[in-house]
Amino acid sequence: MGTPEDTPFEGRSSSTPAGTPQPVDTSPVVERTDPDVEGGLAVQAATRTLAAMAASVVGLGLVAAGAASMARVEDGGMGADMVTPGLVVLMVGMLAALVGAVLAAWVLLRLLRHDVPVPGHAVAGLSRALGLCARGLVAALVLTVGVWVVVRPSATLSAVLGGLVAVQVAVVIGAVRARVLRPR
Repeated sequence: MGTPEDTPFEGRSSSTPAGTPQPVDTSPVVERTDPDVEGGLAVQAATRTLAAMAASVVGLGLVAAGAASMARVEDGGMGADMVTPGLVVLMVGMLAALVGAVLAAWVLLRLLRHDVPVPGHAVAGLSRALGLCARGLVAALVLTVGVWVVVRPSATLSAVLGGLVAVQVAVVIGAVRARVLRPR
């Protein structure tokens, strides 16, 4: 039988001294040099982003339609005055989600037409643009709710609740940026 120094085991080879561990490469480096693979991943990311942003627009639209219907806004019902500030704030969120969907559709169209030399750059640009969109949304929501609180203090609750629902678009954008548009 050999000595422990003669027996190779994980981290050491027979040519290294007994106390010197070999560095083990644990980084999951995957090179994607194939342009088709990179293009396919970029198209997939842009498609998922478009779906998430479109779903946000539809979701907020349904919430706004439900609130307007329950308040009987179309008939000039008594609840129309109370729900209007919330609906206006929801429309700000819908506008931001719509801008995000248009940005994602534009990037997807450019990727599908092969107008982008490096697809990863288009996805990174989309991520940055959505980040600006989310920041702008939060600022616009704070401004809109503040205006409604000053103009009609009795509708503060409606405006704040509309803002809480609309800020979920910023949360969706953050999730999309973290999960779908992250560099791989």
